[in-house]
Amino acid sequence: MMKHFLSFVAITALVGCGGSKEETQDQNKTIEKENHYGGVFRMPLESHFTSTRINELKKFEESQIYWQIFDGLVKYDPKTLDIEPAIAESWSVSADGLTYKFNLRDDVFFHDNTCFENGKGRRVQPSDVKYTFEQVYAKSPNNSAYSVFNHTILGGDEFHEGKVDSIAGIQLGENTVTFTLQEPGLSFIQKLATVFGSIIAPEAFNDDQFLLVGTGPFIFDELNSDSAIVRLARNPKYYTKDENGDQLPYLDSVTFSLYDDVNEQMDEFWEGHLSYIRKVPVNKLSSVLDDKIDDFKNKPPKYILHSEPELATTYLQLNMTTPVLKKKKVRKALNYAINRNKIVDKIIKNQAYGAGQYGITPPLKKSFEEYDFEGIKDVSYSYNPDTARALLAAADYPNGKNFPTLEMQFRQGGIDYLIASEIQKQLISVLNINIEISAVDFNVMLDNKSKGEADIFRTNWVGDYPTPEAFLANAYGKVIPKSKKHPSFLNTSRYHNKEFDELFEKGAAASDAKEALKYFNQAEKVLMEDAVFIILWYGEDMALEQAALRDYDLNSIGYIDLRSAHFKTPTADEYVDASEDKK
Repeated sequence: MMKHFLSFVAITALVGCGGSKEETQDQNKTIEKENHYGGVFRMPLESHFTSTRINELKKFEESQIYWQIFDGLVKYDPKTLDIEPAIAESWSVSADGLTYKFNLRDDVFFHDNTCFENGKGRRVQPSDVKYTFEQVYAKSPNNSAYSVFNHTILGGDEFHEGKVDSIAGIQLGENTVTFTLQEPGLSFIQKLATVFGSIIAPEAFNDDQFLLVGTGPFIFDELNSDSAIVRLARNPKYYTKDENGDQLPYLDSVTFSLYDDVNEQMDEFWEGHLSYIRKVPVNKLSSVLDDKIDDFKNKPPKYILHSEPELATTYLQLNMTTPVLKKKKVRKALNYAINRNKIVDKIIKNQAYGAGQYGITPPLKKSFEEYDFEGIKDVSYSYNPDTARALLAAADYPNGKNFPTLEMQFRQGGIDYLIASEIQKQLISVLNINIEISAVDFNVMLDNKSKGEADIFRTNWVGDYPTPEAFLANAYGKVIPKSKKHPSFLNTSRYHNKEFDELFEKGAAASDAKEALKYFNQAEKVLMEDAVFIILWYGEDMALEQAALRDYDLNSIGYIDLRSAHFKTPTADEYVDASEDKK
């Protein structure tokens, strides 16, 4: 169904680094001992870091950082995305699917910090879980967590609206927490594994500031961090051990760094000073595929290249408060006027899983086996300039006459300008309408999106959890604030369709996976028929990692778990052994 542009991805087998120990010690401190301890994991930031309250997180890469600092009741297996115990050592679910009872571990402690008595992190209590979800449901203008958990825990919505002082669906025991849901929902346990389910301490959360103090494998090094570099130190009191009973994590520290210059970032990786790059810049593809090919093919190779489909969709979202965009025929005309294949082929050099021929849910059959992607494709859009012009004329703008100029904002940096410029050219060529394009700092653009301060925004959405619900939530109308003055999260288009909302709610409340997919599928068809989004492409970025990096599992939602990651240089014999195992 989709086209792949790499033919040598098979080299992601177990491989090793060809550099000398002196070369790798500087950045990765390659460890030869069986216990794997030591080393620094380094990866780049894509934008400036801000120390944000968890319930106000909006950037995916900040979630990746917070996953190292905080733990929730449960977590993802980074390889399979199955749900595993974390702060909760076990749980049970009632027969009707409405009640979840979690048994907490008794050896989980918050990081040492001056916010605690004598600077010593205390043990996690059931009351901390209650407090955490009071923040999830808090009535605050920047609360983005509520968009994930709305209509979920009994009494949570009433708490959010200020009608009650406590959340009825959260009950505490001596070392247990019981949640009662408004309706059964298969995704509840997955929502708990998102960054918004991270357990926080009241001592670290106040009106003045939020301290990044969690229970995770790494501790935030506030003194040595700023907006351009984030440093995390190993948590020596972490509650998890490996299968041999050795304390996790193995790494000494973790560093996330911002690079203004793409050339510098790539040089840092080639020289061994970065452990992992999640997304290879498009203009550097040739140096990866051609200039460094031997470094990938040698046995053992020096680097590992990954290219796997992601649960990620890049699209244009249309602001439904813009008068001209309230007309469905206009939205459809814009959808038909965009040549997505040209953007994928010429601009991003096929660094995608495929052009946006389907809906907002990425067409990954492996993740959604019974989802009717072909049915969604039938009501979606492909390049058809004649149909686009006819629709615009039917909307009373023949050949673009009297059509107002719209503003499209996109993220500053990289090749985003080239993408926006190509879209601008296509709309002028096909519809004779003008779109002003504006490159905006990423943090500013996120704020502008929530406030609707432009007509079109380019968005790259990565699913918080692996179900269509995580994508369709971007169109759920009941989370839109009543006043246009208040920011809207997730549904930043401020799209509202009663039929979509009802189908979405039925899917979210379904107790059977097949039934849930049926309702989500119907909801997505309604959404695509309404043409609120212009789907551009689905994610499949090239990622690079040093071959000495071990037990660092990649997955379709970009979830990072570094508790077992370590560095060890494989030998040529080991590489041969790994190849033999595959025969």
